[in-house]
Amino acid sequence: MIIVAKIEMLGKKFGRWTVLEYAGSGKQKATYWKCLCECGTVRVVKGISLRRSSGNSMSCGCLQKEVAKQQGENNKTHGMSKTRTYNSWMHMVMRCNNIKDKNYYRYGGRGIKVCDRWLIFENFLKDMGKCPKKLTVERKDNNLGYFKENCIWATMTDQVRNRRLLKNNKTGINGVSWHKRIEKYMASITVKYKQICLGYFNTIKEAEKARKQGELKYWV
Repeated sequence: MIIVAKIEMLGKKFGRWTVLEYAGSGKQKATYWKCLCECGTVRVVKGISLRRSSGNSMSCGCLQKEVAKQQGENNKTHGMSKTRTYNSWMHMVMRCNNIKDKNYYRYGGRGIKVCDRWLIFENFLKDMGKCPKKLTVERKDNNLGYFKENCIWATMTDQVRNRRLLKNNKTGINGVSWHKRIEKYMASITVKYKQICLGYFNTIKEAEKARKQGELKYWV
């Protein structure tokens, strides 16, 4: 099994890294790989750090430097570093490119990218315009990345309605789940990171209706 795992890693890309060859093992059976970064740097990287589900290495450090440099240049030229538009752009870039961002696993970690054009704030501003009050950037297709044709300014309600269903959702409706102990459908909604129970219902249609009423009450 170890031999197969070694073969499967060879030639694979993880962020900007390309695995060149097996470089041995260390403590607790950790594996190490000689990798080539897109900038030309060759370095030995720990295997677990390459895997997106739990890793923390997407490049030799050049990616983070490029993003930081671009942000610094943007702050000096556009004069919008304290605006809603810039804040929305910055969070978009960070959740797709910064492995330390708390939401990275939902974006960059699953292959969602910001198009090269939008890594420059002025281009994002030209394509999207200024961010309207109470709106944030949203993708029309959640399986695609951030680029002009796939993005709009949307309300929180629009974003949540467009959000992918959680893997453990069995009803096919956001905010509606089956409560085993009570044996009824439960409707719930998240407001300011807190889940609010909207009630328990005999039918899924009743629970869905309660969920929609909750969206009108708490999100609009």
